[in-house]
Amino acid sequence: MIIRLLLRLTVPFTLLLLALLPVAAAESIAAVEQYESTFSNQSGHHEFNLLAIASLSNVTIDGFKIHELSDLAWDEDENLLYALSDNGYLLHLRPVFDDNKLTDVLFIKGYSLRDKNNKSLRFKESDSEGIVIKNSNNGIQGDSRLIVSFERIPRLIQFTTDGNMIAEIPLPVELADIKNYQGENKSLEAVTSHNQFGIITGPELPLITKPGSNALDIYSLNGEYWSFPVHNQHYGALVGMTIMPDGSVLALERAHGGLFPATEITLHRIVLDKDKSGSEKICSFGPDNGLLNENFEGITRFRGDTYFMISDDNNHPLKRTLLVYFSITGKQQ
Repeated sequence: MIIRLLLRLTVPFTLLLLALLPVAAAESIAAVEQYESTFSNQSGHHEFNLLAIASLSNVTIDGFKIHELSDLAWDEDENLLYALSDNGYLLHLRPVFDDNKLTDVLFIKGYSLRDKNNKSLRFKESDSEGIVIKNSNNGIQGDSRLIVSFERIPRLIQFTTDGNMIAEIPLPVELADIKNYQGENKSLEAVTSHNQFGIITGPELPLITKPGSNALDIYSLNGEYWSFPVHNQHYGALVGMTIMPDGSVLALERAHGGLFPATEITLHRIVLDKDKSGSEKICSFGPDNGLLNENFEGITRFRGDTYFMISDDNNHPLKRTLLVYFSITGKQQ
């Protein structure tokens, strides 16, 4: 009788204490510097407006290290920026704005990408490189879905936003065979969703079936493909894509190589049509610039004509993870 009475008193008291305990708050992980700088290609029609650069802390939170980030996706309904690590996990981040200026980035949660048996992807299966989001701006919370592209074992897989595998998406025969790529680590680097052609993806380098090409390639899942001129003919690689407000593709080219390796990035605007593509080089950042001389691999549109771009620190102590906030606008006539 006494024990039952004590239990009746203890359980509600314990629940009350748990309710009063502080809930783990989102953690600031960024040092942000504001910019008002414009860059463009002299012959182009668009310009790159640098708005802010956030240096992300190389820390581990809840077992997830903020490093080797390879792509981004913005979820308007959830107010979350998903950052994909090429180690097979997903970070939920929240950019903070004050008077339309990026002032901070918060770490919300991390999740491993998992297979149908709820086991974390490992080894070759975990080399996740590109990400695109579905149902992210329909006014409904909880229905967002992520499509992730992989290297080493080329494939596209749909996941929930907490890393649960839903289904693998069939690839065209040419893209499904790793033997058609210039290497295991040169396969499906980029993915996005086009309003006319659906999911489109691209290998880091042209397939070996296209020798001598001075172009980078984009494929639809129906087997259609388009090419656009590479800026750096020796080392240029396709590493990220997103869709601009007018439906054109904003493609990120990265070049890294040579006797004394240095990194160069170029942004291309590509217009896809049924039988052809048109392209415009918006701007390039090379070693002589110094401002964005990092290994940028991922890009996503935020709101309107603004975007985020992320660099991969390659888990190197002297490299940085930079989140760049910028806009692409037409040149003033």
